[in-house]
Amino acid sequence: MSLEMNHVYYTYQEGSPAESHALQDICLNINEGEFLGIVGHTGSGKSTLIQHLNGLLKPSKGEVLIDDIDINRKDAKAQRKERRMRVGLVFQYPEYQLFEETVELDIGFGPRSMGLSEAEVTSRVQEAMALMQLDYNALRKQSPFDLSGGQKRKVAIAGVLAMKPKYLVLDEPTAGLDPMGREEFLELLGQLHQQGMTIIMVSHSMDDMARYAQRMIVMDHGKIQLEGTPREIFAQPVKLRELGLDVPTLTKLLLELKQRGLDVRTDLFEPQAVKAEIMRALKAGKEQVTC
Repeated sequence: MSLEMNHVYYTYQEGSPAESHALQDICLNINEGEFLGIVGHTGSGKSTLIQHLNGLLKPSKGEVLIDDIDINRKDAKAQRKERRMRVGLVFQYPEYQLFEETVELDIGFGPRSMGLSEAEVTSRVQEAMALMQLDYNALRKQSPFDLSGGQKRKVAIAGVLAMKPKYLVLDEPTAGLDPMGREEFLELLGQLHQQGMTIIMVSHSMDDMARYAQRMIVMDHGKIQLEGTPREIFAQPVKLRELGLDVPTLTKLLLELKQRGLDVRTDLFEPQAVKAEIMRALKAGKEQVTC
């Protein structure tokens, strides 16, 4: 089972003098259970791509399949609706979409609109809040607008999780958060992934991609220019810079040390691993000088 995009094109103002191609011949397969990172400069097509994954946008050409069903086929209406609900889409600053009087009502809005019983809605709200590490008893009757920025974002995403999506798609989910809130939020995403949820995340942070993504795609002018593991992608710093991107901070450090003559690996991303590699290289260099 997977999300698939087969030769997808998307054209703005098709047929007019202002026609522009936002996506061009996108072929992508997202496997169940993986963590896919999507990067690219502003205007590269990242957000347009992910809005196709649950049918929010329809391709000008090509097909989008959720678990083997083309969600844009007119002859499979019931199946299309059910498949689209398997994909939860979280936009930048999702807290701006909060609107109910209480946290409990806001998170339960989606499940309630599905026609579920109040008992099932409550169960889903409790489960989603637990996943986001929100205290149900302490927060359920509070206004979401009285919460901190980080809590508001958690509530907004809990509302998506309460729909029980199989695939969670996030567009710059840490934008605007302070360093502590950002770290906490990324750890929560990592935990969701470990529990089996498929994560598709758009981000400008190469450091976050290095730490969490299993596979990455790099977009430019509506096309997928690079695809591979973080190690494979970040092993091409020149190409990334040509595409208006950069490598993670620690990779940049290792590349600088290597350029200065220190024999270090440049495909490490975890701070402890990088520290150990630098210490190893320094020790090896001293031993060579001694000999």
